[in-house]
Amino acid sequence: MQESAKESNYYRQMSDLTNYNPSQREAVTFGEGPLLVLAGPGSGKTFTITQRILYLIHEKQIPPQKLLVITFTREAAVSMRQRFLQISPQHTTVNFGTFHSCFYQILLRSGRVSPGNILNEKQKKELIYPVLKKIKAHNALSATDLPELAKNLLTAIGYYKNTGDLQSSMDRLPEEWKNDFAQVYSGYEEARKRIRGLDFDDMLKECEELLQKDDAMRAYWQNLFSYILIDEFQDINYRQYCIVRLLAQKHKNVFAVGDDDQAIYGFRGAKPACMKQFVQEFGAKQIILSTNYRSHQDIVEASLAVIAENSDRFPKNLEPCEANRRHLGKMDKKNYHVRIREFSGAKEQLQFLMRQLKDRTEGETYGILFRTNLAMQSVAAGLTREGIPFSIKEHGKNIYDHFIVQDILAYLRIAQGTAARADYLRVVNKPFRNISREAFGGEVSLQALEHYYADLMRQTGAGYLRSAYDAVRLLRRQMEFVKNTDLKLAVWFLRKACGYENYLQQRQRMEQTEEWMEILDFITEEAGQYKTLREWQEAQEVYREQLQKENEHHPKKGREESADCQIRLLTVHASKGLEFDHVWIPDCNEKTFPHGNVQDTEHLEEERRIFYVAMTRAKKDLELLCLTGTAERPRFPSRFLIPLNRYRR
Repeated sequence: MQESAKESNYYRQMSDLTNYNPSQREAVTFGEGPLLVLAGPGSGKTFTITQRILYLIHEKQIPPQKLLVITFTREAAVSMRQRFLQISPQHTTVNFGTFHSCFYQILLRSGRVSPGNILNEKQKKELIYPVLKKIKAHNALSATDLPELAKNLLTAIGYYKNTGDLQSSMDRLPEEWKNDFAQVYSGYEEARKRIRGLDFDDMLKECEELLQKDDAMRAYWQNLFSYILIDEFQDINYRQYCIVRLLAQKHKNVFAVGDDDQAIYGFRGAKPACMKQFVQEFGAKQIILSTNYRSHQDIVEASLAVIAENSDRFPKNLEPCEANRRHLGKMDKKNYHVRIREFSGAKEQLQFLMRQLKDRTEGETYGILFRTNLAMQSVAAGLTREGIPFSIKEHGKNIYDHFIVQDILAYLRIAQGTAARADYLRVVNKPFRNISREAFGGEVSLQALEHYYADLMRQTGAGYLRSAYDAVRLLRRQMEFVKNTDLKLAVWFLRKACGYENYLQQRQRMEQTEEWMEILDFITEEAGQYKTLREWQEAQEVYREQLQKENEHHPKKGREESADCQIRLLTVHASKGLEFDHVWIPDCNEKTFPHGNVQDTEHLEEERRIFYVAMTRAKKDLELLCLTGTAERPRFPSRFLIPLNRYRR
């Protein structure tokens, strides 16, 4: 009894009016039935959810074990549980989990699955490899290409299982595999069922079927969980929504917290439209957490101006908290906290970032947010060269491992006379020179290659060999020039005079080519920082070692714990849920924001939401960087900057 009184007193302190704004209090103390809490950026949604749990236990007398709290990642579920137990350590029986862990427990207890038949990523690849090799038997698959290809196809299969959208699933594949998707899917499913294996996406399907068809099991789980609380509700896919609908059919006590303006996982099958479906089907009340406790007023207003361009959204009026207004002050026309800066090229943009990051304030946090992992890697390489410490949250491919960089390095080694046979085979037909692999059977050099074709022409008299012979002679002269010039000019010569850039442009679709041109621009400027190829390659190894140390230091948590490092480099998707005092968003240009060639309104609106999420990570200052390009290759500012003209600098 004494303990109960102590808990009640503790809760009364927690629920004092000073701890809540009116919308938070309304959400926390909401009664029975369905509720959609629209939680804007920095609005204290985690605080609201944990206080809601506390309210249900103490004030509504709901047994903790009858509460189910669902979020989307294991890390988020663990974090939510830890934050709740900090304020209520005795209530350990509240159920926290991800969608997949909850559905797995339902299937496990029903006997529909066992721990041994859940497939991990390695097992899934082992099942799909033979399928891919069989389909493309006439076109041997490279051992180096196979893992990436398998990953892409498994992603498309997972998307199809979650959405049933065949066309969108196929659109995620390389062009040459789109027509084979049905055959790949059928082959993979046959192999999976043969060993009685289930992947994560199958668990959703199996769980939905169980709850639909088994009345007793459905009643059991409905009675077990009388209240369901869901975080990041905008990331739900349709199958997950259907399962929640089945679980909540009896009590309808669903407390769904999310922000449709931050729905950025369409590539995984997330459907923010489920939020509107929830309101319509459940008759859910709506509450907006409209106070932003994170960002300066300028940042709040600028981000709202951008996202207001989207038409398919819940309208929201968001504003900074009064403390931010008093502390940071109203907008000063001479001192905006949001700025748009323009640069002629990536080199100038990178130099600006280097200057800004060298002049940082102790105790402040700095985030540089990128649309793609590849763009992030080029800035990381620049920071390494300048000796500026940084942390990268997510694992990503080293930019120096990209095939374009490796091609250029192979050419440079050929010119320097240090190339291996693999270097010649890698680039000798990039662009196409009609040179056969059989020509590299003996000594490997351009001189030996020229002799090979000269001898072959004398022996056979075949006229078609003349083109290869002439191509080798021209390549020898080109490599002599490359050998005797500085690195930057050498790379430029390889791009233009040797035809490598034209080869890339002919090889792929337009949006891919644009990304490849950015990589070429990066390594051209990068080469200019070094006197010799050896010095450049040594610098690349230093960068590789730094990335490896990052991976080893935070192998599982994606380096979230690198709090001792002031500067963080992240993709926008990885930045979700984080905040920084100062934020830069480079490459605010068309084809980056929005990414690629936008084909439809739905895609465009998701790209705008991605940009909005990036903007709303900033607390004190936000700088949007864009490139103007050159007369040869002009760049166009992102359309998302149009509502922000007053912030141009």
